[in-house]
Order: sequence, then structure tokens, then C-alpha cells
Amino acid sequence: MFENNVMVFFLFQFAFFISAYLLGNWYSKNGLTAWGLPLSAKLFKPLLIGIAVGILLYGSTYLISLALGVETIESVPDFTTAVKTVLPFAFGVFFTSFSEDILTRGLVFAHLNTKVKPLFLIVISAIIYLLNHIYRLNDGLESLLYIFLLGILFIIPVIYTKKLWLTGGIHWGGNVFFFFLHNVIQNQTNSNLISANYLFAICIALFIPIVWFLFKSNCNSKVTCPNVVS
Repeated sequence: MFENNVMVFFLFQFAFFISAYLLGNWYSKNGLTAWGLPLSAKLFKPLLIGIAVGILLYGSTYLISLALGVETIESVPDFTTAVKTVLPFAFGVFFTSFSEDILTRGLVFAHLNTKVKPLFLIVISAIIYLLNHIYRLNDGLESLLYIFLLGILFIIPVIYTKKLWLTGGIHWGGNVFFFFLHNVIQNQTNSNLISANYLFAICIALFIPIVWFLFKSNCNSKVTCPNVVS
């Protein structure tokens, strides 16, 4: 990624998923299902719901940022230019999003789900997600805060669904929409009382109890739902 070598990037991604499949077979004889990615027709609904949630999270943050004057729009490209810019990014970031989800959530959940309480699992996964962004560790408290909070938000659907598709949808959809809003659309960051990153952290913090409540309210007698706060 840092050398902008597309071929090597995809070779590493290919090697990662092959390794995850082989290790899943060794671990529980079911390939990527071991890490929460069962391949079936049922994956599309949670994936689409996740994408919608990701767009809602990043989109609402962006609108609040514009309303408060934290950011202002400088230029918006035409539709054709936007599509040509977004599609290659969306294709590449699909693999990075899901490989990261396997590493920092699927693997953690598979190993710790029955060994620690859900609250501890959430914190452990969020810390691992934060440390996985080793290249961001010198970006300051505001970046570390929103990455850690994203780690909390992303693991909650996994705890309730025991799958990565919904979380992967939030992660991928959010990454693509963020790229569209901040790389395709050109913005000016203004000097205000609050930075865009702190604003993003606040919005994530507000989304966490909403996501937790929605999943908890969808539990029924056929599903054993964890008590996250115990």
C-alpha cells in the first residue's frame, strides 16, 4: 500500500484469504466460516444492511460537520469522474476491510467467545483493532479515539450474529463512503472548536448504544443473546 504497488497488494490479500481458509479448515474444518464468513445466499441481507449503516454513520457525521462549519465543500466532480475514482477504491478496500475484520474480530471472537465475558471481548477486539493501525499510532489522541470506538462498534454485531457479514458491510461501506466524501469531493477543513476527527468520535459513540439496542431488541427465544454489559 505504501509503495502503491497494486500487484503486490493483491498478492498479499490473496495469500491472506487462502491462509484464513486453510487455518479455518484446520481449526474447525469449515474454512472461512470459522472466522464468521459463511458463504451462502443469506449473506447478502446482512451485508446490505451493514453497508446502509456504514453510509448512515459516515454520512451523518459529514452533514453535521458541514452544518457546524468544521468542513466546507470546495468542489464536487461530475458523475463519471466520481464513479471512475470510487470503483477501483471500492474493489480494493473490500479485501482490506474483510481481511482486517477476520484478523481483529472474527479470529478474536472464535477464540474468546466462550472464554471471556462479552464486555471484555469487546475491549480486547477494539484494542487489537487499534494496534492493527500501527501506522496511525503517532496521529494523536483524536485519531486513536475514533479508531478505538470504531473497534467497539464493529465487534457488537459479531457478538450478536456470530458472523462478520454485517460488520464487514459497515466497515466496507463506511470506508467507501468516507473516500467519496473526503477524496472525491474536495473539502476545506476550517479552524473551529472541534476537529473533524473528534466530531467523528462523538458520532461513533452515539451509534454504539443504538447498534447495541437494535441487536438486543431483535433477540428472541430461539437465539441465546449475550448480556454485553454484565
